Amino acid sequence: MKKLTFFSIVILSVLILSLGGCTPRTASSSSEGVTITFWHNYDGAQGQIDVLNRLIAQFENENPGIKVDHLYLEWSALRNNVMIGVTTRMLPDVLRGDIAFVPQFQSLNVLYEMSSLPGYADIAANLLAAPNSTAKMGNSFYGIASNTNTKILFYNQDIMNEAGLSAARTFDELWAQTAILSRAGRFGFVEAWTGVWNVGQYIWSNGGDILSPDNSTASGYLNGSIAVATLQSLADLYAARHLTGPTLDPGAMGDGDGFTAGVYVMTIDGPWRAISLERAGINYGAAPLPSGPAGAVGVLGGENLMMFQTSSAENQAAAWKFIQFMVSKDPQVEMAKAGQMPVNIEAISDPAAIEAMPLLPVFAQSLQAARSRPVTPRWSEIEDIIAMYVNEAITGVKPVQRAMDEAVEAINIILR
Repeated sequence: MKKLTFFSIVILSVLILSLGGCTPRTASSSSEGVTITFWHNYDGAQGQIDVLNRLIAQFENENPGIKVDHLYLEWSALRNNVMIGVTTRMLPDVLRGDIAFVPQFQSLNVLYEMSSLPGYADIAANLLAAPNSTAKMGNSFYGIASNTNTKILFYNQDIMNEAGLSAARTFDELWAQTAILSRAGRFGFVEAWTGVWNVGQYIWSNGGDILSPDNSTASGYLNGSIAVATLQSLADLYAARHLTGPTLDPGAMGDGDGFTAGVYVMTIDGPWRAISLERAGINYGAAPLPSGPAGAVGVLGGENLMMFQTSSAENQAAAWKFIQFMVSKDPQVEMAKAGQMPVNIEAISDPAAIEAMPLLPVFAQSLQAARSRPVTPRWSEIEDIIAMYVNEAITGVKPVQRAMDEAVEAINIILR
């Protein structure tokens, strides 16, 4: 009964969303052409769906035998509807979803091996290698990069000027500045969460890791000396009230509101941070990710475009044409104007894209050494475990070493 109820709720949510926006038709083909379905999570608030509508119109005009019906689903609904579609075989022809979806969906044997498609290697050669590597499982690619992101240093320029400080180039310098900038009612640094998306950059830049290279174990990595020492430095900052965050302190201001109020001075975040600071009228500065002994190794994010085995051969051919269009230079530049970091090599250095995203060169620099979180099917569960135990370590609920040992024990059960 629970399964039936959940299924009904999800299908109902899809119908409601469809009525509220664009109404999808079932993927079909006829003598008049083929209609493909496209599920995505483009941000309507930033105008991305408006751009998508224009791009689809352009694609359909250039390919008169193909129609594209698209449907917006937020992150969890996108994932849940695919999980249900594995059983019902009701899946889209194209999906644009989080890079973490690739190993999850591939473990269910529903993704189409896109590297077997004609011209895949040539198309991929026009894209940034690091973002596209997130679609690789074994020796094959089960998706192709759609857009990317990583994180850089943001700071309140006025407060930094008052303190006579410039952007930190190393993490040692950053933590020293955090102490200088903190005072009663103000924190030098805010960290929004405690998952690998937030703490991975510190561990990797110090030369540590989360899992073994083959993702078979966390033993000796997450609870290794480098990771523990890195988290201890964050715990020390927290204890001295130089570091806070809404998940570290339930009563703390949100990271966005705190920046607006001048309560938080520095953070490390993605392109969306610039948008929120500009909207709030904050005089802010930005700089590449600081470096540690192993370099400036940031966390890679973004979305991939995927196809499914459930589509007919005709729909797969049409879907591949649409995907090639979406990762080509001009559509990538248009999406950059709506806040999406391009993966197309020409687009990321295009003047129009940089005009729309002035920090694009800074992010592009940090992308050079960025790496994705471990590509493993149950990564979402693993990261939730890490977030919980890292939170306990930083806030002093448990000694750092003990917290990481317990995290490793829980993670290894999943990995086995």
